[in-house]
Amino acid sequence: MSTQAIVQFVRNALCTAKNFNILGNTFLYDPNVTARYYKFPSPMDQTTPLEILISITQIYALVSLSIAGYKMITNSIKKLQLISRLVSLQVERKYDDAKKVSKNEVVARRIVTESLLQESDAAIRSFFVGVNVFAIGISFFWLSANSYHITSTDWIGGVAGLIHALTVAEIALVVLLYYMVKDARDAMRQSKDMREFAVRLSESKGFSDVDGLTVEKFGWLSADDNDYTSPFFWTNGDASSDAATDSKMLTKAEDAVATKLTKLAKTVDPQLAESILVKSEVFRFVGLREYGYLVLNLLAFYGYAACILVYYFQNEETQPSFIRAALLHLPNADADWLGNAVGDFMWTVEPIIILGSPLVVQSITKNAKKKEKIA
Repeated sequence: MSTQAIVQFVRNALCTAKNFNILGNTFLYDPNVTARYYKFPSPMDQTTPLEILISITQIYALVSLSIAGYKMITNSIKKLQLISRLVSLQVERKYDDAKKVSKNEVVARRIVTESLLQESDAAIRSFFVGVNVFAIGISFFWLSANSYHITSTDWIGGVAGLIHALTVAEIALVVLLYYMVKDARDAMRQSKDMREFAVRLSESKGFSDVDGLTVEKFGWLSADDNDYTSPFFWTNGDASSDAATDSKMLTKAEDAVATKLTKLAKTVDPQLAESILVKSEVFRFVGLREYGYLVLNLLAFYGYAACILVYYFQNEETQPSFIRAALLHLPNADADWLGNAVGDFMWTVEPIIILGSPLVVQSITKNAKKKEKIA
């Protein structure tokens, strides 16, 4: 992720520099400098060193995003197949009639089943995200070609091909915007729930409210254990192709959850509530950050959409009033430049936040630990 963010920053920073003609009098804007090293055919011979640099980062995005999207799609399909098999096994499994079933064992089975269903939803989401990431990756083929002025020809569809690629990327971005809203709301909700849960936990010596326990809360209660290993092996796609072995692994997962619940009923680490409070602050930051991503990407979406509208409504005199309003009543050339500039700048800021987020999280954790020591 960090490499992807760094390349994204470089790519869009270079595009922003080009939009505002920064260092416009330097060799970066001179196609003759490019010609010294390689003579492209016309119109590619107009490619400047700056455009060469931009194209390198665009080709990286083409390859990396396409591969990442493809892996998300294939991994999601495999995981869905795995979850489907495990859910079928879970439905068929029965308790041993000769053995008295404890309440913790019943709750453990419910939590394991909820985890399977939750992971199924995550796999479906990953599939759809993967499809859209792949689509955005492929669109960079035309964007990189545009840096070499290839879209000035009819080799790969010309300008129309570029606009179609940009349109596909915009449609894919709509899906990602939806998930940004969802992630932001979920993170803020989880932060609130964690704070309330930590307060209740600090007031009790042991945790006995197993009836209201969810997979999410079980994770909060277990994450700080030194020897904790998630019993939900399916989250990593770890399962054999043998149904008998999978059934044993499900039983083992249920036993691990039940054992943990038994321990929690007796005693809870006094530091656990504080740890959950710290994590609630982290999730609050994550929620605010996701809303920040949403704003930046909405502006980028709007900016690049302006470029598409300008292409399809080239005659300013016959443009519908809502199109004129969408273009801020600017001339087409100005609207196209401003939209592209806004999009590039927003996507220059976004990776800065991505790269700086770990430092903020680290700062939140350190400050919380200092408060604990003072207290």
